[in-house]
Amino acid sequence: MVTKVILPKLAENIEEATVGQWFKQEGEPVADGELLFEAITDKAAVEVKAEASGVLRKIYATENSVVPVGQVIAVIAEADEELPPVEAPKPEAEPAVAPIVKASFGARRLAKQLGVDLASVQPSRPDGRISEDDVRAAAAHVAGPPVLKKIPHSPLKRALADHLAHVSGNVVPSIVSVEVDFSAVLAALPQLSARADTPIEPRDIVVHTAASLLPNHRLLNACFTDDAVVLYAPIHIGLAFDIDRDQGVLVPVLRDADQKSLDDIAREAAALSARVEAHDLAPADMADATFTVSDQSALDIDSFVPILNDQQSAILAISTIRPRPVVRDGELAVAHTATLSVAFDHRVLNGTTAARFLNAVRAAIEKAEITNLR
Repeated sequence: MVTKVILPKLAENIEEATVGQWFKQEGEPVADGELLFEAITDKAAVEVKAEASGVLRKIYATENSVVPVGQVIAVIAEADEELPPVEAPKPEAEPAVAPIVKASFGARRLAKQLGVDLASVQPSRPDGRISEDDVRAAAAHVAGPPVLKKIPHSPLKRALADHLAHVSGNVVPSIVSVEVDFSAVLAALPQLSARADTPIEPRDIVVHTAASLLPNHRLLNACFTDDAVVLYAPIHIGLAFDIDRDQGVLVPVLRDADQKSLDDIAREAAALSARVEAHDLAPADMADATFTVSDQSALDIDSFVPILNDQQSAILAISTIRPRPVVRDGELAVAHTATLSVAFDHRVLNGTTAARFLNAVRAAIEKAEITNLR
């Protein structure tokens, strides 16, 4: 049976994606449910599984090619089956042929060492051949230090960079931060974990607290559009996880987080973290977040400024919890504190609105209201 491999629709607003790595090559057997290829959008890399068994007879979309949703990119069939005609993706325009540069071997070696593009060097010799002195002269006019190495962008890295550039070019960002005392939280974690029969992390407390408060702070669960500020009905919390590969970020979603207990949030967050590590997230797992929490507490940092996600008005960042000096009732004491920061779109809300939300989160955490959570 012939099965056409189609580029799936990875999210509602995604009309094309980059074909990343093919996990199988032409002529290799493929099993139903086996990883077949990687599809990359501006938000994530998704590993797509085969939907049929057979032989990967033909690949029409090469790695790093941009393909519209619904396009046939490969065909799976038996080894002796006749393949139907398929309109392959149109190839990208051929790159312009670089002009031939005449240079001595020493000049080429020196240009590589100094990071000089030979095509930009003006030769001084009558025959037009570039000398080492020409390279040195060009290097003297090049801004910056010599280049050690250039690391080409992977499709995921480029997609994430484009996404961040788009957000930063369209959003008016601002940030508010507070220092929060987590002493009561840390003291309650053993009891809460025992009750839930699963480890409860400080992140889970923050996520649960934020989700419980967002219905009263709707502008932080919103986005800016050309004709209106849109307030979202559900509270879908995106959890930002760093991944080692390409230093990228994946943001799976806890849906209807305001309706979930602390125990449920802890279990779901742990499961999502495990799936991120295993690269086992489906496109639907990362769709429709209305607010994001970025937990960087494991990185031993005091604070950081998170970057807003597209179609969201706010993101909450958690720094490292560590013992710090504090003043209580006029006396110096030691408490386990962390910085919580909210980056927000100033087109949707102002600093006062963001600060009220952040202070409400701080008050709930410091009063240990978590012990009464359902």
